[in-house]
Amino acid sequence: MKILVLSCNTGQGHNSAANAIKEKFISLGHECEIKDALRYSSKTFSKGVSTSYNKIVLHTPLAFGAGYNFSKAKTYKSGRPKSAVYAVNMSYSKKLYMDIVSEGYDAVVCTHVFPAQALTHAKHKHGLDVPIYFVATDYGYYPFCDELDITRFFVASEKVIPEYVGRGISKDIIVPSGIPVAERFVDDMPKKLARAYLGLDPDRFICLIMSGSMGFGNIYELIDKMIECPSDNFDILVLAGNNHKLKNGVNETYYKHSNIGAIGFTDKVHLYMKACDLVITKPGGLSSTEAMVSNVPMILTKPIPGCETDNYNLLTELGAALKGKTLDQAVFSFNCVLFNKNVRDEVMYCQNLYINKNAAQTICDYIIQNSK
Repeated sequence: MKILVLSCNTGQGHNSAANAIKEKFISLGHECEIKDALRYSSKTFSKGVSTSYNKIVLHTPLAFGAGYNFSKAKTYKSGRPKSAVYAVNMSYSKKLYMDIVSEGYDAVVCTHVFPAQALTHAKHKHGLDVPIYFVATDYGYYPFCDELDITRFFVASEKVIPEYVGRGISKDIIVPSGIPVAERFVDDMPKKLARAYLGLDPDRFICLIMSGSMGFGNIYELIDKMIECPSDNFDILVLAGNNHKLKNGVNETYYKHSNIGAIGFTDKVHLYMKACDLVITKPGGLSSTEAMVSNVPMILTKPIPGCETDNYNLLTELGAALKGKTLDQAVFSFNCVLFNKNVRDEVMYCQNLYINKNAAQTICDYIIQNSK
C-alpha cells in the first residue's frame, strides 16, 4: 500500500502522531509519507496559521479556550451551512485531490481535522474515492468532526465514544485505538539501563518536568514549592526543549541546588521518561500518552483551555494521572508520589488498564486489513 499522512503545525502533537503512524507503516513494509496539509494552499499560509495559533494559545489562552468551546458546542448537521473553518480548508481541496490521484495513494490518514475537512470537500466536489481516516490526538471530541464524511475515526479512548455519537457520528465508524506514539516509547527498557545511558544517579528519585512545545505554566513557582519538601533525596530535571530562555533561567536561578537542572532540545526524551520516577507535564495529548506508554507516574499541570482541558479531566478521572491544575495541587501530588509507593503503583496500574501502548500498530493493522 501507499499511504499519505496529512498533518499541520498547530502544536507538535499532530506531527508526532503522524510520524508514529509513518514509522509503523514503513516497518510493516508499506510506503508512507507525511505532508503538511496547509502547504497545499501555500507555504506562507501554513506558516501564518501555525504562527497565529501559537501566539493565540500563549498570549490569550482564555480567548482560545472560549473560541474552541464555542466551536465544539456548535453542530453542523447535513444540509446546514458548513463552518468558516471548513470554507478555508476547502479552498485547497482540489490541489490535494489532484496530488492524491496523481501519486496513486491507496489511503489518506489525517492527524488534524483541517485536512479531513479538505478531503471531505474533495470527496463531495471532485469525487475523491480513497479511504479517509482521522486520528484524534487528544482525549475528547474535536470541533467540526460532525461535518466530516470519512471512512473511520480513530479516537483516544472508548470513554470518548459517547461524545462523538452524541454529535451524530455513527458508532460503527469509530475505533477506540488510542493515540499513536513512536516505537521508542513503546519499547521496554529497564530504568537502571536508561539512567546509565543518560549518566543519571541510579538511586535517587528523579522528577522530570516537561514544559511542552509552547511552555505553558510557571515552572519557577512549582520548583520553589517542591524544594520545600522535607526530603533531599530527589532530583528535578527540566526538559526545556527549544525554550533557551527557560533552560538558562532554570540553571541560573538554581545554580546553588545540585539536584536541579535544565537541558535544551534532546532526541532522548524517551530515555528520560524511562529513567525518571515522575513526570510533571501540561496535559498535551501526545506528551501525556508518551508518559503513560512509558508507564511512569504523571502529574498534569494547568491545561491550555480547550482540548487540553479534556485531556486533564479524563486522564485524572481514570486515575492514569494525578491532579496538578493549581500550584497547591501539583505540590500535594508530588509529595504523594515521592513518599507513597502505593500511589505510584496505582497510577501505573490505571495507565496499563486504560491506555493502548500499541495504538500505531492498531491503526495501521486496521487500515491495511480494511483497504484490501
